[in-house]
Amino acid sequence: MDDAARDPLTHVATAGEYVALLRDVRRRSGLTYREITRQASAAGHWLPPSTLATMLGRTTLPRERTVVALLVACGTTPADVRRWVETRRNIEAQLGERDRWENQAVPTTSSPPAAPQQAANSAPAVDGAPAANSEPAANSPPAANSAPAGTVVGPVRPTPPPRVTAPWPTRRWLRLALLAVLGVLTVGASGVLLPGAAATVDSSPSDGCPLILRQGMYGPCVLDLQERLVAGGLEVPVDGWFGPDTTSRLIVFQAFGGLPVSGTADGRVLDELSGAVKVPPTWTEDRIGKEVRRVFPEDPGGAVQLARCLSGLDPYRVEIAGDGSRRWGLFQFSDMELSRLGVDRRTALDPGWSIGAARHVWSRTGDFGHWHCTASR
Repeated sequence: MDDAARDPLTHVATAGEYVALLRDVRRRSGLTYREITRQASAAGHWLPPSTLATMLGRTTLPRERTVVALLVACGTTPADVRRWVETRRNIEAQLGERDRWENQAVPTTSSPPAAPQQAANSAPAVDGAPAANSEPAANSPPAANSAPAGTVVGPVRPTPPPRVTAPWPTRRWLRLALLAVLGVLTVGASGVLLPGAAATVDSSPSDGCPLILRQGMYGPCVLDLQERLVAGGLEVPVDGWFGPDTTSRLIVFQAFGGLPVSGTADGRVLDELSGAVKVPPTWTEDRIGKEVRRVFPEDPGGAVQLARCLSGLDPYRVEIAGDGSRRWGLFQFSDMELSRLGVDRRTALDPGWSIGAARHVWSRTGDFGHWHCTASR
């Protein structure tokens, strides 16, 4: 078997086939998107997981620098990287030639020359010789490219002009623009996607992301945000869906990082998530249970049940009410309560403080009536 048969890159002819081979390279490497991002960064390339997911999820020709970053991160040799780049450039040249062919203007067809006129009294030629008394018509110029003698010249019908249609790239962009408008119409006044909406703000293939990521969005840009949260020390499902769990973890990161606590992610938040700022590790459920039982000896089981109902024994749980107010930490103290107690949000996320504050509230009433949680009853 020759090298061409063993090497599928030599048979690639379309952008879709090229991207399919890139997916094979990523799959054979055994690396996750996050690991590829780190490998690419270590080699001096910028390849966010969102860009990688977008590139491998479509069938259009990716950018050269993105291809190089992926190949280098997956351990491709420099010689093979050059071959990949050369193949990409060949496909790009073919696509450019096709676009130029489709977009070039059709030249206007000139009117055919008029058929030569014969004199009314001319006789037909015999055996190719001119007629005896034939003369050119008076004041008529000689016909260019006149037909040879003996050829009957009929009337020439003009060629109809070609139908003018929009070039293929133009039609494609018109369709994308229409889809974008339809996607915008599915967004509510608050900017959150309506339930059941099929389109999302960042669902269309694009190398960029929305300026602000918020709850309700879905796609590779949200996946990138979730991976950064996990890298920053916050456990969250990495599923590409910006749900309440992602919002809660994002608020925790903003509180610890001294950022505006908005629950949305803009460029500044993403930059901070890519930096050295990490959320400190918190207590385990076992440690929390032991401490709650120690602080509430009168009703240790009821105290643990209440904390589990309120926060799932998660000290970093932040719940957002319908009016926009928030509740923080293990025993879910509200913004108003934190203000009244004179503590900041980072303190509210400390499990030791939350348990102690809950004990202080309990000592005033002797029960857990301050909280309302059905599962605790």
